[in-house]
Amino acid sequence: MPSSRTVLHALPGGLSRPAVQVRQAGNHQILVEYGDMEVDLRLNFRVHALRQALVTDPVDGVIDTAPGFRSMMVTFDPDRISRTRLLQEVIARERSAPDLESLVLPSRTVTLPIAFDDEMTREAVKYYRITTRNDAPNVRDGDNIDYIVRYNGFPSREEFFARFLATTWWNAFIGYFPGLPSLFSMDPLTQISAPKYNPARMWTAEGAVGIGGPCVVLYPVEAPGSYQLFGRTLPLWNRNFAGNSAGNSDSGTGETAPAAVAARSNLFQVGDRVTFTRVTEKELLTLRLRVFEGSYEYQIADDDFVVAEYLDEIARLAPKAAAIVAERQLAASRVEVP
Repeated sequence: MPSSRTVLHALPGGLSRPAVQVRQAGNHQILVEYGDMEVDLRLNFRVHALRQALVTDPVDGVIDTAPGFRSMMVTFDPDRISRTRLLQEVIARERSAPDLESLVLPSRTVTLPIAFDDEMTREAVKYYRITTRNDAPNVRDGDNIDYIVRYNGFPSREEFFARFLATTWWNAFIGYFPGLPSLFSMDPLTQISAPKYNPARMWTAEGAVGIGGPCVVLYPVEAPGSYQLFGRTLPLWNRNFAGNSAGNSDSGTGETAPAAVAARSNLFQVGDRVTFTRVTEKELLTLRLRVFEGSYEYQIADDDFVVAEYLDEIARLAPKAAAIVAERQLAASRVEVP
């Protein structure tokens, strides 16, 4: 039963599925929410399962789907479909979507270079110290890296860098700024996190890489921000991305408009898996120049994601992961929060 007047429909959770609530979200939207408010990639996989169901079996009148971490906003045209009918169609697709153990999601592997401790991220920290808060514990060293290292209990910067590079990151959703990916570790042995700036920065370089909580973001534009910065990568906007994205739709309706695909210029899609390779800052600047010249080819490969394989790996590594969580929590308890 719905838990409030804003909840239009509710499905109970079971052994293989989380509870679902569908909420009122404006005149032309409904919000589908999964499970409890926690960082669990299995909830995000359910979001993408529903989104995929709406792609393969589109609903006339659905204009757009916008995935979050454990929710999805569905925008519809009330002149083409009523809210009551939309609710019925969405619930039907949620019920028909496969359990996680049988779920295979369309995905891509995106490999990006990263230069750690680069000049532009240091400049963002310097500007923050001068204009905003010079006593913040996360900027006292002139960068955010040493703070991340202490907060997570790494013995050195290199240990942090190695752990980051060894991890595959899942792009759960895109938002806040156009084209900004929100990446979460797919390796249970990583468990890296960091508190955000307090207050936020007023400037971050385009291409900067930062972490807030367990989420890693890549800044597609110069912007304010509050994530702890530790490196920089390539531009995330480029006209050449249209060729990499052909046949994929952002709308969730299953329709791919040729004009929309041609105009697409953001690198990431939800459900991408992202890995990083280390380069020097000089090498990164050379690669960035090639991007601007149009001669750089981004490393993107299509490769379906089999959720069952991921779940098996999570179960196998659970004891080691629990020990690492305890170590990280102990280290964090000894570090001042901004």
